[in-house]
Amino acid sequence: MDPESLTTYRIVIRYEDHAVRGFAEASELGSIEQLLRNEPAASLESIRLKLVDGGVAENVSTKNAKAVFFVKTFDGDVNHRALHFHENAPIVQGLWVRIAFNDGETVEGIISNSRDYVLEHGFFMMPTDPNGNNTLIYVLKDRLKDFNVLGMRNAPKMFKPN
Repeated sequence: MDPESLTTYRIVIRYEDHAVRGFAEASELGSIEQLLRNEPAASLESIRLKLVDGGVAENVSTKNAKAVFFVKTFDGDVNHRALHFHENAPIVQGLWVRIAFNDGETVEGIISNSRDYVLEHGFFMMPTDPNGNNTLIYVLKDRLKDFNVLGMRNAPKMFKPN
C-alpha cells in the first residue's frame, strides 16, 4: 500500500455537470472507520482539498454535489461492471443498501445502522464491490432517486462452547 494513502484521501466531488478532484488530509476528516460510524459527527458541507488541477488547497463546497467519492485512483475504470453479490466483500456491520441517483447510477454498499441516514443531509456508505474504484462514498440524500435496504450485515459471532 502507498504510504501516502494512509495520510491522505483521493477525493472526487461529483456535481451534475462537472467534478472536482483533489487530496484531503485523513487527519482532518478521520479514518474510514470513524467516518462510517460518523465519529465525530461528520458533516461534509465542505472539504479542504489540494486540487489535482493546480495543486492549490481550498475549501470545496459539497452543496449541489451528487456525492463525495473516496477513490483508489483518479482515473477509475469506465468499463468496470459493478458486482452486486460479493462472497469476498469485507464484513462490515451495518445495513446493506442499494441506492440510485437521479442520473441513473446505482451503487450497493454498507451503511451504519444509525439515525444518520434518516436525519442527516447525507450519509457514508462503503461500497461492497471489491473491484470497484470507490473505497467510501458520502451520499447527499437530495440527489437520490431510490434507496432500498437489501439486508443486514453482522460481524461473525465467535463460537462459545457451553
